[in-house]
Amino acid sequence: MSKPSAPKNHLAAIHIAFKALGISKDDACAVKQSVTGKASAADMTVQQQKRLLARLAELQADAAKARGEQPAYAPKARSAQRFVGGDQDERWFKARALWAALAAAGHVRVDTDAALTAYVKRQTHVDHWRFLNGHQVNSVIEALKRWCQRVNVPTVATREEPTHG
Repeated sequence: MSKPSAPKNHLAAIHIAFKALGISKDDACAVKQSVTGKASAADMTVQQQKRLLARLAELQADAAKARGEQPAYAPKARSAQRFVGGDQDERWFKARALWAALAAAGHVRVDTDAALTAYVKRQTHVDHWRFLNGHQVNSVIEALKRWCQRVNVPTVATREEPTHG
């Protein structure tokens, strides 16, 4: 007797989770589509199946909480705020410095983190800086640099070295 493959195990777990949640076939299709972009779990990659299973676990935990029960699995909630020490801090501060330079030159009306976050959302269609991948972060920074160049705002702070004399 051979061991079942991981994808078949995932398919069974997905089916069981939907049944446990009492989700209709149409709603299950919509959940699959929203999480993975595919309507059928059989057409998903293993990674997509894992993402779907994680989402179903979150839904099961929410349902248990709604019934006043302790969920069997409680996924960790991601912070909605950027935190100091995060891996994107250096690049956030670079973007923030460019934004502040544009504001100081009068090309940005509101010089706040919220205003920069709104700009990032308009540029990338991603809700928050912390959700950006490396390519998106770089494209935001490069767009800010190009903006600075168009309006003749220096992008590198120049410091005069003290003279010893």
